[in-house]
Amino acid sequence: MSRGPLQFVVERGYAAAMRSRTIRNGIYGTYNKKAFTDVFEHEKMLADHIRVDAYAAALDRLVGPDDVVVDLGTGTGILAMLAARRARRVYAIDHSPFIGVAERAAAHNGLTNITFLQQHSSEFDPPEPVDVVVHEQMGDELLNENMLENLLDLRRRVMAPGGRILPARFALYVEPVALQEDQQTPFLWEMAPHGLDFGFLRGDPSLTENTRRSYGWRRIPTGGVSHLLGVPEPVVTFDIDTLVDIDEVRRDVTFDRTVVQGGWLDGLCVWFTAEFGEGVSLNTSPLEPRTSWTNRLVRTPRRKVEAGETIRYRVRVDDLVRPRTWTMALVDA
Repeated sequence: MSRGPLQFVVERGYAAAMRSRTIRNGIYGTYNKKAFTDVFEHEKMLADHIRVDAYAAALDRLVGPDDVVVDLGTGTGILAMLAARRARRVYAIDHSPFIGVAERAAAHNGLTNITFLQQHSSEFDPPEPVDVVVHEQMGDELLNENMLENLLDLRRRVMAPGGRILPARFALYVEPVALQEDQQTPFLWEMAPHGLDFGFLRGDPSLTENTRRSYGWRRIPTGGVSHLLGVPEPVVTFDIDTLVDIDEVRRDVTFDRTVVQGGWLDGLCVWFTAEFGEGVSLNTSPLEPRTSWTNRLVRTPRRKVEAGETIRYRVRVDDLVRPRTWTMALVDA
């Protein structure tokens, strides 16, 4: 469907606005306001023992008694409270009013060395250098919670020389997968139930007019992936401790993936890994134990693939914090 003049103007205006950090932060905060204050979202994160245990282990191993710690996006305050058991002082930052819950939780648990600040991290101006920044700024697609911009800003402005970010090293994966049979949902034009063919609808413009923007994406339930078709390699890797600028992150990559276990190619699955150091890490792969992060599948035309075949696909990231602007698609070899 072609873009009209108004849509073109809106898109250009949005692109211009996103070049301003203040406006980007405002748009991101408005877009995610409900998630910041939704009690169930916080309950899911607290109930995720893999997530909480990894942070507890990292803080226990990497925070010392003289350290000043910042908890970026404190939420319920769980990370600030875990850090407070080890550190001299903790600053817990969150621009959501939910920070009131975190402050009450800290008082209830007898932790008095935490300063709670309801503000955006870009406004944070501590009276002393910061030794450790702990954060959980990773979205389901890793980059979609403004993580890079917020952390690079704090690193430049407030961190002491040799300071640590937990976690700092990341890898983003986009891999061709085969789904479990009960999770396979072909495109409409690929179906022929009971011999009734819908193939004539391939490329039909009426379908484009009646699909949501998220049509090509779907969430994968726990256990929904049968197997990976190839040996996974990250699309993007970066270390925030050494990253100079957001523009260093690769935005356009084409992969050739050799099939090692055949099956139906049902789409491209997204996940990430995060490394804290001292052997502590998180992995949100659909084949690992389930965490509070979910996996998204980018649907592709279904086809049967055999071991030894090559699957070529392209990943292009436009707006880092809006995964639906990303392009992930098969490429004809």
